[in-house]
Amino acid sequence: MPAKGEIDITVKFSGIPIATAAPGGITKIEMYCSGYTVLADVKTKTFKRFIEKAMEYDYWDGVVSGKLHHIQGPQLILTHAGIHCREKKPGG
Repeated sequence: MPAKGEIDITVKFSGIPIATAAPGGITKIEMYCSGYTVLADVKTKTFKRFIEKAMEYDYWDGVVSGKLHHIQGPQLILTHAGIHCREKKPGG
């Protein structure tokens, strides 16, 4: 029997992703990366914390990670996604 697995994707980005509120406490986010549009659903509470942290830092990077659900043309759709913001040093 062949080995089975899941593909986890981590996307590093700068700037605030396009965000759309969805029912059930979910925010749909979208960002452009390496020729692909990355789409993910994250908890609204988590997205709000991401925005708060991004506003606190002068320099920061964003990270979204999740399981690859499927690829639809130039779109990567992630499930079980999370998003966070980390401070970075100036010029780094």
